[in-house]
Amino acid sequence: MMQYTHFFDPAQAHLYAQSLRGASVTYSASVCADLFYQLQQAEQTPACLSQAYTLIQQCLQDVRQRYASTIMPEYSKAKLAALPVATSQSLPDSLVSATHFSTGLQQTALVFATQPQWLQNISPAVASQTFIARQLLHVYVQLTQQKQQNTTLAQAYQAMLLASGIKFPCLHRHLSIQDEIPIEILNLATVQLAFANFPRVLLPEILGFTLAYCRVPTMMEACFPPAQLSDAFWQQRHSLLQQQVPTLLQCSADYLHLFPQHTQGLWPRMQQGFYLYQWLMQQACSQMQATLKSPLCTQQMFAKIVQHKAFAAKGHHQKVQLAGRSLEQWFAGLPDNTDAFLQALMQSDYVNREQPAKSRLLQLFAFKGPMFGVLNAAEQKLLLRWLQEGTREQATLHTLPSKVAVCHVTRNIKSSSIEFASFTTREMYYYLLNADVFPAVLPFAKARVNKLLLACKLLSPLPFAQYSHQQFDAYIKAIYQCEVANYQPLQGVPKISKAAYIWGFEQIAPLILIDGSWIQNSLALQHIAPDICDILFAIYYDEIGKGQLQQNHPYIFRQLLNSLAISLPPAHSREFIAHKGFMHSAFDMPVFMLALASFPCEFLPELLGLNMAIELSGLGKSYLRLVDDWHYWGIDPSIAKIHISIDNYASGHAFLAKKAIRIYMDDLQQRTANQAVLDNHWRRIYTGYAALRFVGGRFKLGLPLAYFLYKFKNKFGLGR
Repeated sequence: MMQYTHFFDPAQAHLYAQSLRGASVTYSASVCADLFYQLQQAEQTPACLSQAYTLIQQCLQDVRQRYASTIMPEYSKAKLAALPVATSQSLPDSLVSATHFSTGLQQTALVFATQPQWLQNISPAVASQTFIARQLLHVYVQLTQQKQQNTTLAQAYQAMLLASGIKFPCLHRHLSIQDEIPIEILNLATVQLAFANFPRVLLPEILGFTLAYCRVPTMMEACFPPAQLSDAFWQQRHSLLQQQVPTLLQCSADYLHLFPQHTQGLWPRMQQGFYLYQWLMQQACSQMQATLKSPLCTQQMFAKIVQHKAFAAKGHHQKVQLAGRSLEQWFAGLPDNTDAFLQALMQSDYVNREQPAKSRLLQLFAFKGPMFGVLNAAEQKLLLRWLQEGTREQATLHTLPSKVAVCHVTRNIKSSSIEFASFTTREMYYYLLNADVFPAVLPFAKARVNKLLLACKLLSPLPFAQYSHQQFDAYIKAIYQCEVANYQPLQGVPKISKAAYIWGFEQIAPLILIDGSWIQNSLALQHIAPDICDILFAIYYDEIGKGQLQQNHPYIFRQLLNSLAISLPPAHSREFIAHKGFMHSAFDMPVFMLALASFPCEFLPELLGLNMAIELSGLGKSYLRLVDDWHYWGIDPSIAKIHISIDNYASGHAFLAKKAIRIYMDDLQQRTANQAVLDNHWRRIYTGYAALRFVGGRFKLGLPLAYFLYKFKNKFGLGR
């Protein structure tokens, strides 16, 4: 019996734990901040995935304890639709002000910036035909791409922040104490990012989490009255989220119906995801209200300044002493010793207790002082106020508490026993299609990609050495025109027989059944190359049919196989790679594409080049001749015709692929005037472009011989 015939079969979840590296993780605030950064760079730090999984499991454990009496054991669609949303107490009228509203916007920016990123990886090419992937990706696209009043939700949000004088958070920068992010908010944002890495392992929780996201009010909506939420963003957001609820309810119900034998376990997990989002949001909301109700006093505000500035000050004050200790020793102990440090500073000769405004401490930061520029004007005023209040009251200084721990948990994770280094390309195909379950495969896939790219670079001379838009455009245009000019309509009988075509369809199945896979992770680029991200995701969304099953390329090809009585197991299954009818080289190109796609940020130039080659290959004589031949043999040509149409040079995928490369080189030219750097990146782009022919060469050259052997064996009854 075939195992895991459905991509989202929940029984596969146990495979993930078997693939994890050995690790022990103890979570604290600093570890959570590091994890947040690493999750934005997950392709560079794959070890963070086990930490992310542990964090989610600990949070879910807390939810199970907190909501033990609320989680219902028996499922029904009515219960799913009626999952309760708790109400939060709003701020008292005395605290509802424009200043507090701005503070709230600033504190919640990180949460909004990471929503709904947990759905980004929900629809890889191999699963894009399933209703689960199609429905959830539709929700993601509606929330991130759908325009209302000519703006997307993200654009409306950024416009509101800009109007309020608040900078959109830079997610690809390491968080530090200077970011002033409350741990409750950081925890919620980190969990949102963490979920994105487990689209199958934690799908029940993701479904519940997403449903809660669409139904639970934000921190701002919970704290402030409707009159304060007058910006169009809030109405747009509420409307879009409410529109997704029916789809999410139907998707969740369909998922449970698809696996009835697992319903008893999946339904409580779905509820846990629902309450997890609600609980994290309530924690963040309570923290924000506490901050607004109890603003920091002068001493606490100055303590923040000291904690923030000390990081950059380390290494510059070895000879300066304070209360018998060097400043370097004081700085090394921050933030835990902030209270003692400030008391020692207040009692030192740097402070004029009779006339605080004439203190030496102030003069250090004034014009021509040794630390001029370290404090801005507002911070210097705060320092003066701290001196005046401290010398007048001699009060005990209260500093900011160290950020509380997110959770403390040690989880022993089993080491992976899988020897990926010795795997064949055929075996790598299975593991890369299931990389979310076997993430330990990724470093080995990356090593293979690097070797192939190096070989391709050495064997693929450049068409021109120095890049320019004009040369690039002319080169691509010449290739396209040559392909079109070389097409001659079919006259007579095709050179390739119907039997040969049918056998060939079987050989290209590992590639076409995951059509679009090379850019399936393009959303990872949204914060480092947003314009290129938009282009690549638009191409990918076309490849998988924009949610329409009949337009999904892998589905169209599967229908072609069925019409020719070619029966193959699901592409993600072990049975697929065990199919004896495949040439070994049939897996060369798809494995290369999957491996490259797993590192879209690191291999972006190569990915852009490969994408250009693939989209251009769908035009001209090759596909036009295929349509003619297949028509002659009575074979449905839909899979070829859709590429000819959608890849068109005027405005289709070929046009977009070329545009993405131009944008990439434009961005690079704005950052550097070094021609050698530009030429190096052009070399990388062209290496990716040439890789389509280079990596696929073994398959293309071996195809005629393999077919001859196939016919020979069949003729003499030797089988396969």
